[in-house]
Amino acid sequence: MLPAELLNDANAIIDRIRGAGKILVAAHLRPDGDATGSVSGLIKSLQKAGKSVEAALFDGVPEKFAFVWPEVRLLREPQINSDHDLIMVLDSGDADRTGFTFNRDPKKTCLINIDHHASNTMFGDLNYVDTGASAACEIIAALLEQAGLPIDADVALSLMLGLVTDSRFFQNEGLRHTAHLAAARLLKTGLDTSPILNTLNSGRSEADLRVQGFGLCNFRLECNRRLATLVVRQSDLKKIGAAFGNVYGSGIFNLLLSMGDTFASVVIFERDDGMSFCEFRSRGGVNVKDVAVSMGGGGHVPASGCSRAVAIDELAAEAIEKMKMQVERFYTSPEKSA
Repeated sequence: MLPAELLNDANAIIDRIRGAGKILVAAHLRPDGDATGSVSGLIKSLQKAGKSVEAALFDGVPEKFAFVWPEVRLLREPQINSDHDLIMVLDSGDADRTGFTFNRDPKKTCLINIDHHASNTMFGDLNYVDTGASAACEIIAALLEQAGLPIDADVALSLMLGLVTDSRFFQNEGLRHTAHLAAARLLKTGLDTSPILNTLNSGRSEADLRVQGFGLCNFRLECNRRLATLVVRQSDLKKIGAAFGNVYGSGIFNLLLSMGDTFASVVIFERDDGMSFCEFRSRGGVNVKDVAVSMGGGGHVPASGCSRAVAIDELAAEAIEKMKMQVERFYTSPEKSA
């Protein structure tokens, strides 16, 4: 179901898809379940509709999500010289988040931006940004339905992956009814969800769990226990036999919110090339998006992130201080005090 206020935007994009022969589909760096699912689901549907399609994921396809990935040419060069009719960028708040520079003739190649992040910069020639959607996959499911493009069990497998992961198993606060409508439409195809559930519920590696254990032993509480913070250095990862990617696989970002009196968290960690990262999470209305945006990142009110080529201690000090101020501001606001 498409929101009425976005129907004209949707139909303009659908018209472009119908008239296109060659399409490139891209998403953000370090693709998660929603980026992987939305790109692969859209590609599968377009291929079944007879379109020539290529994919662009700068960091490649995550191994644990490879089970949804179709046979398609994957571009990973930083600069893409495009002769496509359309470039469709999914689940990215801005063009730089893809990691690519698209060299294109705007008269031939239309850039389409499809996203659900409130921090989106509206960088496309055509933009479809639905900040109420639970996931980019929810949007793609609705667009395919509106366009009459193929949605079979194979397409549904990809889209359900993103729908489940970005909605946190349909547990996000303020979840719109359209997320459940999208899930129902996908299940109607005869979709077998067991590959997704097996991957998400029992697909973690030993190293993922070692990182989770490290996190549970080393997090700190601030702001009267309302904020959990964790710093994971490369030296910590080496000691437990883990790597950068295992931080994402550990589940620690959301796990720190499972305490009854903790409503926000920030995990700061580093890659072996010196790049440092923050992942912010919250519940109960604490806005972590504004903190991420102020640090050069973006995302959603309850889940956002940022990265910088700075020392981890420098990024950690800034992120923790800003999160403390945000949490304290939230809990001393007139609305919360009333």
